[in-house]
Amino acid sequence: MIRASSILFSSWSSAQRTNWNRPSDKIRGKGPKAIMEHKEFTQASEALLLSPEFQELKAALAFREPNLWHILDISRREIRISRFLAWLLDPQTTHSFGDQFLKNLVVEALQTEIGRESDLTPVDVLVMDLSNVKVKSEYPLGHQKYDILVFSPEDGTDRDEGFLCLIENKIAAQEGQGQTHDYYETSLVAFPPAQYPHRVYIYLSPDGEPPQNENFIPLSYQAVLQAIEDLQTQRQVTDTERFLLRQFQENILRGIAMDTKTLDLAQAIYDQHPDVFEFIIQNVDRRPEAWPLPPRQKWDGKSRFFNVGEKAGSGYRWEDYRKYGFICAGGGKLYRNWMEQIQVGDIIYAYVSRRGYVGIGTVMQKAVPFRKAKLSDGRRLSDADLVGKYDDGKDDDTCDWVAFVKWEYSVNKDRAVRQPFITRATTSRIYDHRKDIVAQVRSELAKRSAQAERTLGDRTNA
Repeated sequence: MIRASSILFSSWSSAQRTNWNRPSDKIRGKGPKAIMEHKEFTQASEALLLSPEFQELKAALAFREPNLWHILDISRREIRISRFLAWLLDPQTTHSFGDQFLKNLVVEALQTEIGRESDLTPVDVLVMDLSNVKVKSEYPLGHQKYDILVFSPEDGTDRDEGFLCLIENKIAAQEGQGQTHDYYETSLVAFPPAQYPHRVYIYLSPDGEPPQNENFIPLSYQAVLQAIEDLQTQRQVTDTERFLLRQFQENILRGIAMDTKTLDLAQAIYDQHPDVFEFIIQNVDRRPEAWPLPPRQKWDGKSRFFNVGEKAGSGYRWEDYRKYGFICAGGGKLYRNWMEQIQVGDIIYAYVSRRGYVGIGTVMQKAVPFRKAKLSDGRRLSDADLVGKYDDGKDDDTCDWVAFVKWEYSVNKDRAVRQPFITRATTSRIYDHRKDIVAQVRSELAKRSAQAERTLGDRTNA
């Protein structure tokens, strides 16, 4: 989305400079959308560039100051970012943070029960002396390399008090088949639990995507941002350190872990102008070699990805969605428009961040403001016994909107299907190049939903 939008400026400007005056003039390229009338392209690109949504996104993506990560073209290089994180994590290197960043990140990871390898608690970490740990990036072990490894040295550490933290850092790539399984198994041999009982495995990604191995804790880059923010409040931090932290923080915000509002804005712009973006991507002359030419995206007209939005500070809860059969979003015109676009008969694939896919259902009723939503028995949804907190205010542009859904398959969050998420935005269409993921999600949810029903039946009969 970011690359396509930046290329749009040069493509549109080039079109304006070209002497195309006849109605028959066309822009030619490759693929299904190979020919586009110059007038059509100009009008479509003008509508995009002048839209308030595009101007808002452009401002959101702009760096507030020259950024070294961007200048050096390393803003999304996993190895470079892992090395900087290793520097922050290392209490014995050239900064004044000590073990504070390490503790902040591990404590944040341990806030969830997902992937907890040992009985290690946040309090345990806070009182530990981690000042002498070793931190390595790209740590070789056999044919593998751990992105970041933190471990207690053999000298000076009681044999039954060792600490181990393995961090797998994913930014653009997906996890390789069985990758975290292999990392986990090899770590048990190289760093025996008897010697390193205090263990934590972290799978770091932009959105906290769940890893294949359940011993890894999924952690999003929002946790990194918060840990960096906490560091900057320390008195002993030097001006140089503040500059480095700010530069790294800005790079993450602009290219790796943009806030949900910015991602939602980008997704909405793409949904409004798909032909312009797809035409540019298909025909741009200076496409980077690392940017593979995508297939023409087709939508079946009904399949939609939906992020439940259940995270810290949010009132949305999957328990409510599942129990009462609905999906919900709000907080601005963008979300109202999205909810109003959802049609009766659309298929919803519900996803919970850091967990996975939890439900597939069919939309039974068009979206309405939360205060107007009524259950099948006539009660207002706002009067139901809800776990979450929802905005049922009178302002239709800012309140939550509700669409009722009949769940074909649904499971508790601890039974979620761990497959790659479609987008980090709140919702999007599911295009056909995602059909393999969709098929796997449907198959696995069907199995887990049936297992849950059998378990419930056994308990009832007992």
